[in-house]
Amino acid sequence: MNDSGSGRAQSFGAALKERRAAAGLSLRGLAKALPYSPGWISRLENDKVAPTLEFATKCDHLLGTAGELAALAQAAKPDNHGLLRPAQLPPDTGKFVGRHQVLDGLNTLLTSAEQAGTALTVAIDGPAGAGKSTLAVRWAHEISTPDRFPGGVLFIDLQGYAPDGYPVDAARALERFLVSIGLAAEELPPDRADRAAVLRTLTATRPTLIILDNAADSQHVGPLLVSAPGSVTVITSRRRLTGLAATAGAHRVSLGPLTPIESVDLLRSVLGPERVAAELDAARALAERCVHLPLALRIVAERLATHQHRRLTDAATDLTHSAARLDALADTDDPNLAMRSVLRCSYRELPPPFDRAFRLLGLYPGSVISAAAAGALLARTAVQARHILDGLVALHLLEETGPERYRRHDLLRDYAAELCVEVDSAVDREAAASRLAAWYAHTIDRACWALAPQRPIERLGELPTDVEPLDFPSAEAAGTWCDAEADSFVSIVRLAARYELTEAWEIPTRLWNWLLFRKPWSVWIDSHETALTAATMAGDTAGQAWISMNLGEAYRQSGDTDRARELLQQSLDLRCTLGDRHGQAWTHACLGFTSADEDDPIRSRPEFERALRLFEETGDRHGQAVVLACLAEAHSLLGQSALAQQAFDDSLAITRALGDHYAEGVLWARRAGAHHQSGEYEDAVDCFDRSIASRRTAADDWGVADALDRRAEALVLLGRKDDARRSWDEALELFGQLSDPRAAVVRERLTAC
Repeated sequence: MNDSGSGRAQSFGAALKERRAAAGLSLRGLAKALPYSPGWISRLENDKVAPTLEFATKCDHLLGTAGELAALAQAAKPDNHGLLRPAQLPPDTGKFVGRHQVLDGLNTLLTSAEQAGTALTVAIDGPAGAGKSTLAVRWAHEISTPDRFPGGVLFIDLQGYAPDGYPVDAARALERFLVSIGLAAEELPPDRADRAAVLRTLTATRPTLIILDNAADSQHVGPLLVSAPGSVTVITSRRRLTGLAATAGAHRVSLGPLTPIESVDLLRSVLGPERVAAELDAARALAERCVHLPLALRIVAERLATHQHRRLTDAATDLTHSAARLDALADTDDPNLAMRSVLRCSYRELPPPFDRAFRLLGLYPGSVISAAAAGALLARTAVQARHILDGLVALHLLEETGPERYRRHDLLRDYAAELCVEVDSAVDREAAASRLAAWYAHTIDRACWALAPQRPIERLGELPTDVEPLDFPSAEAAGTWCDAEADSFVSIVRLAARYELTEAWEIPTRLWNWLLFRKPWSVWIDSHETALTAATMAGDTAGQAWISMNLGEAYRQSGDTDRARELLQQSLDLRCTLGDRHGQAWTHACLGFTSADEDDPIRSRPEFERALRLFEETGDRHGQAVVLACLAEAHSLLGQSALAQQAFDDSLAITRALGDHYAEGVLWARRAGAHHQSGEYEDAVDCFDRSIASRRTAADDWGVADALDRRAEALVLLGRKDDARRSWDEALELFGQLSDPRAAVVRERLTAC
């Protein structure tokens, strides 16, 4: 066993390499035969790690070296003075599901570290209840073999977000580690840095797996990190440990909720496949209402497992109402095993002003909020709000979804709303809601103006001093903002109604231009139904009149002409009471639109004529252009071509003088409809082409889709089916983008063509 060149004792690594070569085995061949990882064997052959006796004995048996390698391994074993090999991992859960991609990624990191001969540090962060600890323990069980970690496995819950509020400091954690390795407590150095040095020394020749669970922040775990080749440290935390990535080269893994499929798999693992299959839709709803968080899902699943006769449908219903959702997500045996409890631990770590921001965000009824809107809610500038929101993101109390846009799940919103009522005064809550509603109202007011400045809508009054609404340089910018905020509009209207604010009906009325262009039926109808109730309860007759008319238009354009006429008549009565001549003009116009949709020009024409007189009286040129176009169609359908031509010419002159591309698009569409009714299909197609061009310029996507659909019908009657299909294809794409139900109708027409 002597090195022939120097007379020194041959190392284990050199001997292994020599005997392997003599046996005709490659490194990978030996690794496959034993089996061990090639990376680890390579480090052994280069004497970078100490061999275990078990490994050496296997090599002796395979290579026929008669105990030579086992003797070298024994001789190379350092004097560890009777050190122990801790095995501190908590039991692995037998019901672990999902996270396959994350586990594969962790294994890839481990393989890379082994091949490079370096230590590995992994920081797993994620929101409360995401299963960070469960994942860390599962992976540790998969990789913690004695050969890989001869120094054993160390585990500690650092209680960074413990219910009692007392985290385990690094000095105490080091004491526990060193004692578990075999050092006497009375012999440990008192200084934290000295204890950390002892841990690093002991792991230098004994690769060790260390799990640091529930860390408060990067500083909490810094003294506990080791850098010896072969050692692995896994940290879990609710905070994004960006500091560890920068200073210790830690690999960050952010853990989010489970996927919908994984969530149902988790329920299946607890409740059994038969019970879940019997109520699969309810299981999916249950998973969604638990926001796909493993902890929430396990609490619900274990409760259902205890009550075998309780239906999943009933459990899902229990989680429908936000007021009771957190109550339902609590374990009856362990008060700390509850979503409210784990969320409280995260909230308790927030310093001012982050704690106040978290609470006030509970007032916001939507799921996504912008930095600018949050600034209004918090009475901060957008820059200040962004800083605060980023702080909440760092603790996984918010998620950044795009540039200056933030989202939180329903359970966080429910808990924040609870806290807001408990901590903040009614005056503070109302002031915050008022600022947010005012910000939306004035921003929407400016967007509406940018979208269609030719359409006269009375601007909002004085701007509150602590509100900074957005400005829009173009119609495109205004439309893009409205599209992005569409999911928030109904929520904000409901918030304003709850606090009896005038914005409850001011916001919907100022959405008019965007609603006309986009036709988002659910936003349009839901916001206006809420607004109508609020304006009625407040006794605001003018608000009722505007909302009734706009809501009537929504029902008219979505096909319910009976409900439309009822609302429009209600609006007209209110406007007559108020003496609102301009409002009466638009209401008569809408009543005319309703009759025109029912192919009743005899009934529609008088309404348009009344509207025209009132628009002329009040000086609304845009209104004149719109009803003249409709009158042109009505005259044509009634066989009065001279009147039709005059009305058409007058409408076209006004729209072009105003640069009103939207009204011109309506004009050409009405003209096309008259030609179509008269069997003049070539003329109809030509007018639809002109309507499409005008509406594209006006960014009126719904109008373009409508004209394309009707154009295709005329093309079919002309025998031009290929052109019709192309027109319907484009209409289908636009209606699909707008989530308009007419997409299904167009799809049927395409199939039949």
